[in-house]
Amino acid sequence: MLIDMHVHTSASDGFDIGLDEVIERLKQRGITGALLAECDVVPNWEAVKAASERNKFSLFVGVDIDAADGRLIAVPQDPTDARFLEQAWRGDDGDTNLGLVSRAMEAMGGVVLAAHPYMDDGGPSLGDKIYRARGIAAIEILCGLKDDLANDLALEAAASLNLPSFGGSDTGPEGERLGHFATAFADAPQTQEDFVAALRDGSFWAVELRRAGTRRAPPRGDRGDRGDRRR
Repeated sequence: MLIDMHVHTSASDGFDIGLDEVIERLKQRGITGALLAECDVVPNWEAVKAASERNKFSLFVGVDIDAADGRLIAVPQDPTDARFLEQAWRGDDGDTNLGLVSRAMEAMGGVVLAAHPYMDDGGPSLGDKIYRARGIAAIEILCGLKDDLANDLALEAAASLNLPSFGGSDTGPEGERLGHFATAFADAPQTQEDFVAALRDGSFWAVELRRAGTRRAPPRGDRGDRGDRRR
């Protein structure tokens, strides 16, 4: 099963594409599921379920958190958990960090993912702090922002830390990044609980999707036989 693990819609600041259009574009590229991770916004679970049923497309829920030490994606076991809805990972001042997020997700039975740890998007990034981070379940090594160096550094961190890796589009303001990167799962999660269990199990890997007739540039450096199946 192919899942885009980093999807935003118009519910996030700076994005103008609706959820139904996101789903349609992903389906056109053979992607059959998406992790909806709005920027510091908790999605409406009932609306997400309705969109999933309406489009016959698997949707899972998380939130893309702009933490003091970098961007994180928090994925709860139960999207209706009051602690998730209230963003319990935030301190009294509204700020948060990896420690607060990981403790909150552990209490909820969820997981924390590192989103493009080396990407310079104008905000804090984990960078080499990823090597000292605790509570990370997987690292995004293919991101639709298409910074090859940042993706390569994330790949090396995941390999060094023996952590699973994932890929996602990060959508783009008009959806222009959709369909380039995704994550292949060995089994097809059917529910949010299944999805979190699969993330804990680690049986998934990042993939790059190319249109027929296109060729990829030679890899940077020696990556052995990893090719497009990166983990």
